[in-house]
Amino acid sequence: MNTEEIQAIFFAECEESLVAAEEGLAACKAGTQDDDTVNAVFRAVHSIKGGAGAFGYIALQAYTHVFETLLSDLRDGTVPITAPLLDLMLCALDTLSDHVNAARGRGDTPDDTALLAELTGAMAANAPQTSDDAGAETTSDFDFAAMLDDIAGAMSPDESCADAKGADKSGPDENGPDENGPDENGPDENGPDETWPDETWPDETWPDETWVAKVRPHAGAMGNGSEPLLMLREVIELGGICIDCDVSAVPALDTLDPGTGYLGWSFALPGEVTEAMVRDAFDFVGDECSLVTGEDTPLPPVQLPQPVMTHPRVQPIAPVAPVAPVAPVGPQAAAATPAPQPAAAQPAAQSIRIELGKLDKLIDAVGELVIAQAMMAQRLASDGLVATEELTLMESLTRDIQETAMAIRAQPIGAVFSRVPRILRELTASTGKHVQLIVSGESTELDKTVIERLGEPLTHLIRNAVDHGIESADDRIAAGKPAHGTLTLSAEHKSGRILIRIGDDGRGIDRARVLAKAIEKGVIAADAVLSKEEIDLLIFAPGFSTAATITNVSGRGVGLDVVRQNVKRLGGRITIESEPGSGTTFTLTLPLTLAISDGMVVNVGDQTLVVPLANVVESLRPEPHEVKGLGAHRAMINLRGRFIPVVPLHLTVGAAGAIERPDLGVLIVVETESSGGAALLVDAICDQRQVVIKSLETHFRAVEGVAGATILGDGRVALIVDVDGLVTQSLAEAGLDAAGLAQAGLTGPVHSASNLAAAA
Repeated sequence: MNTEEIQAIFFAECEESLVAAEEGLAACKAGTQDDDTVNAVFRAVHSIKGGAGAFGYIALQAYTHVFETLLSDLRDGTVPITAPLLDLMLCALDTLSDHVNAARGRGDTPDDTALLAELTGAMAANAPQTSDDAGAETTSDFDFAAMLDDIAGAMSPDESCADAKGADKSGPDENGPDENGPDENGPDENGPDETWPDETWPDETWPDETWVAKVRPHAGAMGNGSEPLLMLREVIELGGICIDCDVSAVPALDTLDPGTGYLGWSFALPGEVTEAMVRDAFDFVGDECSLVTGEDTPLPPVQLPQPVMTHPRVQPIAPVAPVAPVAPVGPQAAAATPAPQPAAAQPAAQSIRIELGKLDKLIDAVGELVIAQAMMAQRLASDGLVATEELTLMESLTRDIQETAMAIRAQPIGAVFSRVPRILRELTASTGKHVQLIVSGESTELDKTVIERLGEPLTHLIRNAVDHGIESADDRIAAGKPAHGTLTLSAEHKSGRILIRIGDDGRGIDRARVLAKAIEKGVIAADAVLSKEEIDLLIFAPGFSTAATITNVSGRGVGLDVVRQNVKRLGGRITIESEPGSGTTFTLTLPLTLAISDGMVVNVGDQTLVVPLANVVESLRPEPHEVKGLGAHRAMINLRGRFIPVVPLHLTVGAAGAIERPDLGVLIVVETESSGGAALLVDAICDQRQVVIKSLETHFRAVEGVAGATILGDGRVALIVDVDGLVTQSLAEAGLDAAGLAQAGLTGPVHSASNLAAAA
């Protein structure tokens, strides 16, 4: 793996760390300020710092170091978590994201001078001292005097760290305590050894069962920007007590390399702390740090002396054979019967990073496999052969491979939703409007390609909602609303598609103003009569804007037009629901994948089309009395007491020689997001199979009412119908859209036969 590939992995991890940090800070702001949440934010920022140091991103590393130091103070409890401090750290996280983008070559390095000053000022070392602690000594991250004491102890041939703590190397004397520490029966009369502070594992809370973990950071752990001292503090926060510091490998000062790890530490940990919890503290450095468990296991490459615990409540550790399992330290270690071994833990789920281009090639190969399987079935059918058991098995395996490949590409939409809090913070700073975000369905999965293209449309819609939709605090209070606005973001699966809704509780669309602005700009004629839905759709017109002034947020009339174009390129559509004074909701309807889909192959005159199965409700051959004429060339069908319009596909696709009477053809009942139910008139249904979607826009150009194309088993190219767009277009041309039905007296989804006859 070359350097560029490793850097790509680092930046992917940066994105994950930024998301984790933002989630943690958001949880803190919501009231969840426990140690786990703060530690998660610290680890995320620390991971970015370590990678930045390894790759030489000096500006990123320097900025992250200051941010990390403040988080360390929060984690240690020396700086209290307050609302202003959380706002400052969220601002710092936004700047950290800018630094990461600058390192990737996606922007300039941000000016962080003022922000660094604020972060530094918020640290514990720079906090204003009160009269009680004015004379207190400032705590530093590194105790140089203690290090010299340890080295001095190691250079003495007759002393060790155990002696310095008050005990002989081999443990307490059999006849009682030695002069430096307590004997095994309890503390000496002068009190506990001064090495053990009273607040660390006091007598009444000393755990009954402990175990030993040994740690030695190597040179690589420090070479990538890590700070071993911070990791050791994490072990102490888990409840660990350092029982030994191995200094046997420390050389003379004239040969000492400050970039090499010479020291090793042994920690006694309570039984409820698992090995996985300890390893998690050293997760970033990986193999650059040795971590072993068990008092009899030496740390490579140095053979360590047997560690001895000198706390009065802890028994000396008895040596055991190297092959024996690690025994607990404490009173239970003396039990004659060994404790039953716990059941083997389930292996943790493993994952690997795969380049997106390789997944694209896999999806393309699966698509070609689907086409080849369809061609084989077509060839057998044309030769008069019945599909064999082997062909059926091949079809089943092809579908399994296709579903597995699509599952690999699927990702939670939360990756897109996670960017929204930062957008809202920027909008709050520029507009002065405070907005509460409510998110649901963030675990909904869809294709990676769709997720990547959702960012820009989502950003435009959110900026539009805050700038145009949500009122100022004064206007909201005057209207009887809370001073802060509410933005709702949701995602859900429905009928093989994904629905994404962006809603606000603002003023809603001012239709009179929109209509006047559209007439003024020449978008529509002055005498045009439009329904409410049609007026709402005018805001998607190119260059359309009702903003009185142009700002950094909006006013140039390009945002919503871009949204509609981007959504159409994804094979989706966008609809609007708005109530004056109550708010507006935009609904994006998108395909789950852009690669392979299930479809119904139909014949319409001299054309072969594919209707996406996700839109199909049922198919039927109507009786003559079930079809009612509506005008000269249109009809409605009575579907179990509910009249729905019939859409002749041959009129929309220009097919020749097609069946024109509904009672002589086949009707495919479909459901659409924007126009409700409809019945597509086709000549016949040929087949139902998986189809590989090929983009027309990529290979030709965008065509209204067509979602793409596919290759059939006989090698012919068939168009894939955009059911929503085609039905909406057809009904509008025939005057059967919402406005036309209302004028005809056919309001609502269910129409009576008398109203239908009157309209005809």
